[in-house]
Amino acid sequence: MNESKHKDFLFEIGTEELPPQHIGELVASLAANIEKGLKEHALTYASVKTYSTPRRLAVLITNLIAWQPDQSFELRGPPIEIAFDKNNQPTVAAEKFAKTCGMAIDQLGQIEDKKGKFLFCKTTKAGKTTTALLPEIVITSIKKLPIHRPMHWGDSKISFVRPVHWVVMLFGAKIISTEILGIKTSNQTFGHRFHYPQAIVIPEAGQYEELLEKVSFVIADSAKRRQKICEQIAAKVKTGSAIINENLLNEVTDLVEWPIALIGSFDPHFLEMPREVLITLMEKQQRYFPITDGAKKLLPQFVIISNIESKNQAQVIAGNERVIRARLTDAEYFYRNDLRFDLISYSDKLKAVVFQTKLGSLYDKTLRLKLLAGFIAAKINANIEHTERAAELSKCDLMTSMVWEFPELQGIMGDYYARVCEPKIVATALKEQYLPRFYQDEIPTSDVGCALALADRVDNLIGLFGINKMPSGEKDPFGLRRAATGIVRIILEKKLELDLKELLEQAWLNYAAVLENNDAITQALHFIYERLRYMYAERGESANVFRAVLARMPTDLLDFEKRFAAVTEFNKLAEANDLIEIYKRVKNILSKADKEEGFIDIRFNKELAIEPAERNLAEVIEKEAQTINELYKNKNYFEVLATLVKAKPALSKFFDEVMVMAEDKKLRLNRLALLKDLQNLFTLVADWGN
Repeated sequence: MNESKHKDFLFEIGTEELPPQHIGELVASLAANIEKGLKEHALTYASVKTYSTPRRLAVLITNLIAWQPDQSFELRGPPIEIAFDKNNQPTVAAEKFAKTCGMAIDQLGQIEDKKGKFLFCKTTKAGKTTTALLPEIVITSIKKLPIHRPMHWGDSKISFVRPVHWVVMLFGAKIISTEILGIKTSNQTFGHRFHYPQAIVIPEAGQYEELLEKVSFVIADSAKRRQKICEQIAAKVKTGSAIINENLLNEVTDLVEWPIALIGSFDPHFLEMPREVLITLMEKQQRYFPITDGAKKLLPQFVIISNIESKNQAQVIAGNERVIRARLTDAEYFYRNDLRFDLISYSDKLKAVVFQTKLGSLYDKTLRLKLLAGFIAAKINANIEHTERAAELSKCDLMTSMVWEFPELQGIMGDYYARVCEPKIVATALKEQYLPRFYQDEIPTSDVGCALALADRVDNLIGLFGINKMPSGEKDPFGLRRAATGIVRIILEKKLELDLKELLEQAWLNYAAVLENNDAITQALHFIYERLRYMYAERGESANVFRAVLARMPTDLLDFEKRFAAVTEFNKLAEANDLIEIYKRVKNILSKADKEEGFIDIRFNKELAIEPAERNLAEVIEKEAQTINELYKNKNYFEVLATLVKAKPALSKFFDEVMVMAEDKKLRLNRLALLKDLQNLFTLVADWGN
């Protein structure tokens, strides 16, 4: 590209430390917004690169055109009859349009289309310099950032995620002089807060990344920083390997500008505590990476990612070890203290904890879970006694000191505490009740765990739908979409024959008439099927087949899958498309006849079938109906559909030779009755008319 016509553009906002969980979203949004602005102004470029650290958000646009191209545009004005009066003199409407176009009225043209004749102008607007357009593009982009809690600082009314200290705007080597977020733009950035806190002049936009890394101890590219952290961890951990949680890795990456990996340790006796406690404490509280041996057994060591290249690394390590020792000592106290009591002894404390204002306490919820989980256990042949016991204990660990300190350990600690005095299958179910926790997560392995997990989710759904607390738009504060997805996955993956409507009805009864929304059962059922539709779409399955099966609303998910598979296979047959089109014709005729007097109660009468084609169709239907109904009863759905193919020749001949909507009412209603019988057979498995 011609160097004089294209240059790199750099925009950087320097701030106080940003919340790490939002940095990626913010810089991605900033880049996308700027790209959109550039495209709207026809400013071409080669590529977009983002940079982010705890103290900066930056976007580099490479080879950005220096001058906006001239823009040709066409405008259609008012209709001729409005633009000119009876004396053919221009009206105010014509004058305003001419002014908009920057032309005299006699320079305007006319255009004619189906709607009539209109004033018309075609003109060219001279392009502006890119440097003149960029300030507004950037300011608009900042206004559109997804800032959840904007902050004010000092006496200024300006707000941002964190206080802003510097703003860089460079086009090539030229400073684009303006004011952004109350700060005058410049070509000066700042390095690492401790290693190189002074200002750095950026001679040219494209030198930004290299200059920061070589001079000021800042790796501005978050992907490079992330990779360096991984490489340093691998180099430092000589025995075994580190547990690298992706979420933690992302967070740590956005907490440092110059990562340095160090190895710390703790007293091995703390390993007597549950593995999950140690990992949670290290990852969540301290942002350390735990280390395991070759057998994946936890070692009394961890990786620290420091933001300082200290001359006395031993002192940094000692400080971190001092902190984790105190944390582990507290956790050990919580664990030992919790074990002094049987898990069931925490049950009464649940009475003081509100589950939801209108739905009672957590204790009330456990009573409902006992009833519903026991009901499900009986349906899936799980041990009812163990299931009901697991339900009684299901929320008790929420009252323990450990879960109070680490809420993410709910269920996990219930499992450990229950092992002391309960059957293993009961203890396992306490952990499994929360599975799956997210879309790709594992599901419960035990039948008792499945019964409890389903009961918990169904109770949540019917209770919250029952008080009109359904998700709206993207908002789902109670995680009901996740709950519905969990219900679908457990039933399908464990192949549980359960009637969803029956489960929802049972859950409704357990609320003892405190629910106000009488449509909750139907709404919750449709809500679950909406999650199923989403899952099918993710797998690339046919939306048309899904709608066809859903029209029959089978409340057994396994039955739904069988129908879906049968219809999918049926659609591969050569005769399928023609047969479906014929059925749609049948349905269309019947829908139009629905309001005709006597239509609802009509029954087909052989004696009134006077045409050979209608007698033939009647015989085919009668002959195949018994076979089809038997196949349907045994859930041989594909065979049901394949048998219907035999009716295709008779159907085609019927429509070719018989006038369904005959003038004679008796003949007309009888023929409609024949089609109605056919429709009933067609819609046993699915309804293609939806």
